[in-house]
Amino acid sequence: MTKGIFIMMLFNRDRDRPWKFTLTTLLFLIVAYFVKAQNAYVDFLDSSIIDVIQKNQPGWKTLLYRGVTSLAEPKLAIIWVLILAFLLWGFKFKIPALWCLATLAGGDVIAALVKKVVARARPSAHLAIDDGFSFPSGHVFGTFLIIAMIWVILLPMIASAWKAWLLRIVLIVWMLLVMVSRVYLNAHFPTDTIGALLLAYLWLQAAEGLYIRFAPMMQSWPLLKKSEV
Repeated sequence: MTKGIFIMMLFNRDRDRPWKFTLTTLLFLIVAYFVKAQNAYVDFLDSSIIDVIQKNQPGWKTLLYRGVTSLAEPKLAIIWVLILAFLLWGFKFKIPALWCLATLAGGDVIAALVKKVVARARPSAHLAIDDGFSFPSGHVFGTFLIIAMIWVILLPMIASAWKAWLLRIVLIVWMLLVMVSRVYLNAHFPTDTIGALLLAYLWLQAAEGLYIRFAPMMQSWPLLKKSEV
């Protein structure tokens, strides 16, 4: 298998990538603008979704969502990515391993900057542990990037179609659980989670584009000569 073909498997040379990036950026900027402006329609949307998610709060559901949100902690996301990068490096996927680390690190910086610019306060009933600004959700942002790494790197390596589809379903369900848990526990408004998805997706598009551009060049580096791309 040639290097060029493998790059096509890892990250598609998608001709629509610029459009996807541009459209997602516009959508994110619109959401961020209305959130920062404290738009009444955004408040209505948030309150409507919150009413549905928090309508019933049995003990098992609270316990479930606390467990989900604990596993999706931004600090833990660093651990998960380090483990993924370690495994990839061990199987000679050194450049993809470095890409995973750089994608999460760069994304965290971008998300932190956006939080400061929008400066949205947390829901009034949030727990003391959930400090800082609310938009976008760091839990959702980090979870999306980890899922994306598994999706684009590990999924193509699964030979069995049903196993690949099962993993896709598990990943999607987990993403939804993280989003709902942040709203259920009063840590975020629903639009915080939507904004996090949009920001993570547009950053992923940029990161994939950078990988396609620089990965072949990085193979000439002494430490990465034997790396798959």
